[in-house]
Amino acid sequence: MVKKITPDPPAVSNGSVKSMRPDAARLIDTLGLTLSKTIDYDDPFKPTIFAIQPGVQAQDALTYVSKLLEVAELNGDEISLHTNPVERSLFWGMLHSVEIARAVVDALLEGSSSPHRTPP
Repeated sequence: MVKKITPDPPAVSNGSVKSMRPDAARLIDTLGLTLSKTIDYDDPFKPTIFAIQPGVQAQDALTYVSKLLEVAELNGDEISLHTNPVERSLFWGMLHSVEIARAVVDALLEGSSSPHRTPP
């Protein structure tokens, strides 16, 4: 595994997170269920083996996305060992985007299950 150039930021307690508006709904509660969606972007109406299933709760979908992003990070760490310096810089930028995306998804999931936040 490659060591990160930048250390992880310090952990922040969810107890200090407060909504700007007391009547604001939690984001996770405002999301609906997934709709059926194919992964074939050329012909979205063509039957395909792989598709997003309808009726999946937002929290379950975000949890799955977080796991996919984690695997992308781990694979990226390994792949970056085998690239030349120019490719490594480009790849690091892409990998950093994956890490940030996972951090956002994880923060949404952690915020939605925080006992310090009260539903409207």
